[in-house]
Amino acid sequence: MNHRLLLVFLLIATPLCAAKKRFNLVAILTDDQGRWSLSCYGGKNLQTPHMDQLAAEGALFENAFVSCPVCSPSRMTYLTGKFGSQTGVTDYLNAAQAKHSGISPKHTTWPDILLKNGYATALIGKWHLGSREISFPKNNGFSYFVGNLGGGWHPRNPTFTNNAQITKHYPGFSVDVCTDLAINFISENQKKPFALLLNYREPHAAYVPMPDEDMSAMKNLVPTIPSYPGLPQKKVKGLMRDYLTAIRAVDRNLGRLLAHIKSLGLEDDTIVIFTSDHGYNMGHHGLQFKGNGYWLVKGKRGCRPNMFDTSVTVPLLIKWPGVIKPGTRISPMVSNMDMFPTVLGMLDIKTPQDIHLAGRDFTPMLLGKPIKNWRNAVFGQYQMINNSNHSMRMIRTSHWKLIRHYKVKGKDELYNLLNDPQESNNLYNHPNLTEVQQNLQKQLNAWMKTIHDNPLSISPQRIHKKLRNH
Repeated sequence: MNHRLLLVFLLIATPLCAAKKRFNLVAILTDDQGRWSLSCYGGKNLQTPHMDQLAAEGALFENAFVSCPVCSPSRMTYLTGKFGSQTGVTDYLNAAQAKHSGISPKHTTWPDILLKNGYATALIGKWHLGSREISFPKNNGFSYFVGNLGGGWHPRNPTFTNNAQITKHYPGFSVDVCTDLAINFISENQKKPFALLLNYREPHAAYVPMPDEDMSAMKNLVPTIPSYPGLPQKKVKGLMRDYLTAIRAVDRNLGRLLAHIKSLGLEDDTIVIFTSDHGYNMGHHGLQFKGNGYWLVKGKRGCRPNMFDTSVTVPLLIKWPGVIKPGTRISPMVSNMDMFPTVLGMLDIKTPQDIHLAGRDFTPMLLGKPIKNWRNAVFGQYQMINNSNHSMRMIRTSHWKLIRHYKVKGKDELYNLLNDPQESNNLYNHPNLTEVQQNLQKQLNAWMKTIHDNPLSISPQRIHKKLRNH
């Protein structure tokens, strides 16, 4: 074949052989961040310009939920697409439980599928999915890991481990250190497809100290706090200021990360997802923390188990350059159950046939297309073992929310979300709402049946604890 014929052949064949564009993925997961804290969601106390940037350049989900309002089970759902009762992790893992419970390769993660499809996969920051060998990130889809296997650490001077189980002390603030590690990973892997999961510990308590530039910017803030009878105003305002300081530090570092991606010429090739593992209460409903919230009000003490919207809703922002129309707002209810099929959908990777997921791929929503028969309710569960003995199941529609407390009598809840979005008036025993309640219960029962969920069962975390004590 002469050179001219060869050139003609190459010109014809090249379009046929050209590989489809493969997007990189950067998925940012904060810890304990209420949706109400972002200015793009209407937050008034703090401007979050870089989180807002993602919303402006991509999509903001108005109704994003999590399966469980505490760390470990929600993170399991985020990675595996399964509920806590299906994985055996129904509450946060304390240090003792992490030695016998947690994630394992029998519950496939979407990073594992990306790894098998040629992606460099990394997790930086918080793990909180078990400390036994089988639960290590390297055995669950991550070719690179630097972070903390547990649930929390001090905001400053963290000690992290890696896939080789080598520990190293990192001077500085964790929020900055994790971003530095993420920037280094992207730089080192920019020539091939990568999927980076950046799991900040912020704004988890302890909220402060944070870097000086964040502390200085927030020191004079007098925040607006929720209105609730008996709430100690001065204390809650101080807590709110510190909490928002940590969020400011995350937003600043998000800006650093986005700028680095742009500087490498990767902006148009990288999907960015921003969300949190669950919501948060900072005076909302008189509580602090999440689904295992504790009373802040005078005259009340201890844990108040809950599945309020403030605990089960999260921010969800997705930037997909060249695909999502800037400024898109998506109102249908989605769940972190949907993350598994949606990530694969966005990256054009098929879900293996032997994996059956309860969640659904909402990629068409990002393309501006409707999805037939999309859900009209989200479900949740929280089977506690660490702070209480409550076993809660939830169904939430756009109009109603039913929360059943199966192991504790007299605590069931029913809220009319249209008339009472703050969930302040429990209508469970209202005589005129029997039919509504029965209909919701019927749907809840049907859902529990599909996942073989018995709310009166003993959590595997507690089973191990009992066996160890006998």
